[in-house]
Amino acid sequence: MKWKLGVAIGLAILGVGLAVLVLTKVFSVDALVYARGTDSTTLDPAEVEYGEDAKVTENIFETLVGFKGDTTGIEPRLATSWTVADGGKKWAFQLRKGVKFHDGTDLDAGDVVFTFDRILKPDHPHRPKGVPYGEIFGFIEKVEASGDAVVFTLKQPNATFLQVLALFGAAIVGPEAVKKHGPGFSRNPCGTGPYRLHRWRQGEKLVLERFGDYWGPKPAISRVVFLPVASAQTAIEKLKNGEVHIVDHVTLADVKIVESSPGMRIESETSLNVCYLGFNSKKFPYNDPNFRRAVALAIDRDELNQIVYYGQGEPARNLVPPAIWRDIGDLPTYEFNIEKAKDHLKKVDLPPDFRPELWHMAFARPYVPEPDRLAEYVRNQLRKIGLELAIQKFEKAAWGEKTKDPDHPMYILGWSADYADPDNFYHALLAGGAKNELNSSFWEHAEFNDLVVRAQSEQDERKRKDLYLRAAMIYREEMPTLPLVHVKQLAACSRKVKYDLHPIEVRLYPVTFQNP
Repeated sequence: MKWKLGVAIGLAILGVGLAVLVLTKVFSVDALVYARGTDSTTLDPAEVEYGEDAKVTENIFETLVGFKGDTTGIEPRLATSWTVADGGKKWAFQLRKGVKFHDGTDLDAGDVVFTFDRILKPDHPHRPKGVPYGEIFGFIEKVEASGDAVVFTLKQPNATFLQVLALFGAAIVGPEAVKKHGPGFSRNPCGTGPYRLHRWRQGEKLVLERFGDYWGPKPAISRVVFLPVASAQTAIEKLKNGEVHIVDHVTLADVKIVESSPGMRIESETSLNVCYLGFNSKKFPYNDPNFRRAVALAIDRDELNQIVYYGQGEPARNLVPPAIWRDIGDLPTYEFNIEKAKDHLKKVDLPPDFRPELWHMAFARPYVPEPDRLAEYVRNQLRKIGLELAIQKFEKAAWGEKTKDPDHPMYILGWSADYADPDNFYHALLAGGAKNELNSSFWEHAEFNDLVVRAQSEQDERKRKDLYLRAAMIYREEMPTLPLVHVKQLAACSRKVKYDLHPIEVRLYPVTFQNP
């Protein structure tokens, strides 16, 4: 925000006064200002694929069950209780009474059926064009209303079912609003959550306001302003100047700056994410295991962690973070060996002067706060084995489609857990081949797929771990993607707000203002 200062002292004072008035008009005293790397693209939970969308929808919509407190345990939300029958294949959820959608309509069992039919049925008249998380719900056979209850029938028992019901893609939507707005529902969301959409100026700001008829405890803060600020350094300056209260895309280099500033602090949370290199398994030479192994051997994860992540990450040994299941995530370290990498590369029939391509996002994510820096590190390492990378980066509007492009090359991606289970990494990202919208590698492996599907329905935890360990060894051998690092969640906050990070969700409704 800009304003002019007069030359005279009186005009200068007047200018400052006007500035305060303008700031107060846009960001009221009772408004929480949240700076993030980029704007949302959709607020329809069924369409949501990226965290920038989910961090908003998680405050507008609600799920049948939710994560308890600051844990990943499950508690009632729109459902007050549930029973299980037929060996774990039939689940009946009793709905909470007195819940209203933001358009004033009452929540009933039919609304839950509508929500899930819209996700599960490709021919549903109100299904969005893309449902990125559709594959995750594939084990659900049907959803039916039974009085004030909703009954889910599963194709087979699923150990992750309640965790899946808690993720943002399972949020219950207002059917009347969906029918009214059609595809425009993505910009006119209607949920039952503690906040509702007030105004959204794409690329400028997105404002939520407290929902007066919310069934639960009302948020202490009346409005939340999501402010897109591409540069983390600029966002930190705004935090220092009192223009924002929370910055969620802190670069690791900024941590010491924030910690040494009296009005700011760093919030951190255990890592449930991973950053990885991916390979298009349908395109040469990325489909050649020797090429993938050469790249893997050329990456020094310990050095990468120091150079790119300033020592704040944890070098990855597996796609699954060790914080989820230590004995699955804590496999032997990936070997770093330039000479072995060169030997593997010699086995690949590369054309003369071949330049592999690397695509990456041009915007910060929690698992890759400095994408340019990471891409440059990979380029430097591959030079050591005789490969000269051609790097392209893409803004958020184009990135989603680029990762689905059947002709894409190597790429940098990552994943933050939706629920704390290996299923959310192995099945979500790698099962189902190309039909899985989240499987950007297009990798298909029948035995791996069988193992992770069996693990979904296995109720014995020891047997589940054994299935996942076997899947992990196949993944390590095939290398459709190459895990690099797990990164702590970080947020820079004003000392004027009480804000606690959650391992999975972005919860702004419990935030309160406080005396610093």
